[in-house]
Amino acid sequence: MKPSTKTLFTLGCAYAITTVSSFAQIYTFDESGRSSGPGITPGVLQPDPSGGVAPAPVLVYTLPFAAITGDVVLTEPGSPANGQFSDVVRFWNPTGVNATQVIFYSDFSTTDPADDLADSGLPGTLINPVFINEVGPEGNNGALYTPPAGGPGSLPGAVGLQYNIISDVPEPGISGLIITGAGLLLFALKRRYPAGA
Repeated sequence: MKPSTKTLFTLGCAYAITTVSSFAQIYTFDESGRSSGPGITPGVLQPDPSGGVAPAPVLVYTLPFAAITGDVVLTEPGSPANGQFSDVVRFWNPTGVNATQVIFYSDFSTTDPADDLADSGLPGTLINPVFINEVGPEGNNGALYTPPAGGPGSLPGAVGLQYNIISDVPEPGISGLIITGAGLLLFALKRRYPAGA
């Protein structure tokens, strides 16, 4: 192969990989402010940009692209469509600029106090809603959302765009803490008393 052909082939492959990887992405965020995915910011508390639960502060993430505005409503496991829901994820980009805010709303009550950043209450009205069921046991559930064309969070031309929405962040169990503590103790003892001593 000629050097110029090799160069063009290499550039073409790099372009194809970059194009596919920029759209075939999973963005993960939870109700405690943690996130992962290319260009997404960690969640911060700020006044509600959409006015959903004003004046309460809400948990807001920022995506590095212009997604369609609308709400993803997480319904309780086993609940019918449009049934009881506990979380709303709002994609907010009314101007179409190259950044989209993701607002994570979660309910709270006297029996389930506000213990996560997203526990600000639910918005009074929904925008272009899509209803999906949470998956997993209470205390450790969420949903994987693939936006339909024109649906909330969608991006024209995107292939494989998904959102991993973690509704309930599991608390560390007592057994997990005991195992971690025992492991750290063994590690410390091993360092203090090397093998053969």
